[in-house]
Amino acid sequence: MTKLEKLLQLAEDENIIIHYTDYLPYNLGGLYVEIAGVGPIISILNSIKDNHYEFIEVLAEELGHYFTSAGDSLNNVTTYTDKLNVCRCERKALKWACNFLVTKEDLVNALEYGCNSYYEFSEYIGVSEEIIKYKFELLALVNNQVKLGKYYIILSNLPNIYIYKEI
Repeated sequence: MTKLEKLLQLAEDENIIIHYTDYLPYNLGGLYVEIAGVGPIISILNSIKDNHYEFIEVLAEELGHYFTSAGDSLNNVTTYTDKLNVCRCERKALKWACNFLVTKEDLVNALEYGCNSYYEFSEYIGVSEEIIKYKFELLALVNNQVKLGKYYIILSNLPNIYIYKEI
């Protein structure tokens, strides 16, 4: 099952309506809303459906809002604190999306396949380089060295990564 199929299945399992539209406010690619009496809806621009990477990343982030966020983060942003709360909400959703799209098992498989650059990881896993970079940033927040299978990845000098294999 591809990542897109997994995302669409997850949306279906959670009874989330996927709606395609030609316009969203604020130049957004996707928008998650929950409407009383209707339920959760994810609106996605028609224009990104043909860009595979962008489509799965927008869908994953909007699903991230469903799983991690509460409330309306677009309205009533009048103070700096409000803006920080919106940024926090966006970061949580992006983190959820990144962890869903790029698992540690995906990274181990990519390493065993021989991937050693952001480009190679992104091609093998099927996501953009930005998502791969963000995944390594998330891992670096926990520890600057990560063991994945027989490999060690040194993350102390991002965006550079150093990969070592156990002998």
